[in-house]
Amino acid sequence: MAKTETNMFGAFAPENFVKSFPFATQFGDMGKDAMTASTESAKASVKSFQDASAAVMRQAQDRMSMTVETGKTLAGATTVEEAMEIQSSYMKTAFKAHMDGLSELAGIYSGAMKECMQPFAGFTEEAIAETKKAANKAKAS
Repeated sequence: MAKTETNMFGAFAPENFVKSFPFATQFGDMGKDAMTASTESAKASVKSFQDASAAVMRQAQDRMSMTVETGKTLAGATTVEEAMEIQSSYMKTAFKAHMDGLSELAGIYSGAMKECMQPFAGFTEEAIAETKKAANKAKAS
């Protein structure tokens, strides 16, 4: 039988303390799995940043082209009414393009979060399952 020491919290039984950490022998594997998941997550985040950067650059080029074309069209206007109509059309088109661009970026960032967290999903599910198993085992004893 293990030696029981008394302190200000009461009796300390080492065998009970060890039972509190049911997967102490698996800490090395857990650390390795966490590092692997972190690496996969980092790879996914780099790809997502590249996708977002490419989308922003493409959108900026599209907006610039739209602005230049509108400027050319506006320069050819012969009346104030025609100029106002061209400008109004440009504003509607630019606003729609801006909203579409935001939707595209939201989709990229949403997918990025999912891809970045996916490597941790299995690790987390396994840790939760092990913790539940240990809790049930502790309740039973």
